[in-house]
Amino acid sequence: MTRVDKIDRLIDKTAMANLARFELTHEELKVLISLHNGPRTHGSLSRELMVSTGAMTNRLDKMERTGLVARMPDPADRRGVLLDLTDEGRQRLDDYIALAGTRERELLEALDEDEKHELNRLLRKLLAALQSELGPAPKRRTSAAQLAEPESGQ
Repeated sequence: MTRVDKIDRLIDKTAMANLARFELTHEELKVLISLHNGPRTHGSLSRELMVSTGAMTNRLDKMERTGLVARMPDPADRRGVLLDLTDEGRQRLDDYIALAGTRERELLEALDEDEKHELNRLLRKLLAALQSELGPAPKRRTSAAQLAEPESGQ
């Protein structure tokens, strides 16, 4: 289990570095992914991402200032506002996904195809057993500083 934890933290470290390259936070990435399928209301986005409406407002204000999202009137509710990706937001998301996918493939190059399939099968089996007994995994908050801390005994 210690190895699984270390692998997870190293993959998180890589993900944080990839996000930094695109000047995104993990929370902003979640917003971009949620808006990828089309406009959403502020409330539905807050509920989906399980954050308060106040925290979502602050996040969206910053993302709007940096040109990643746009607010527009909701045609179904004249008091409402819809949120959508801008062209810049869509491009940054696409670029991040391309880089992250390439990087993940590079990280798995130590395994041949059969080993990758076997690892996937074993991890799927372990995850199903753990979720059956323990329920869904709890939400984890990890900062970039925590990911950069050196490990003892590596």
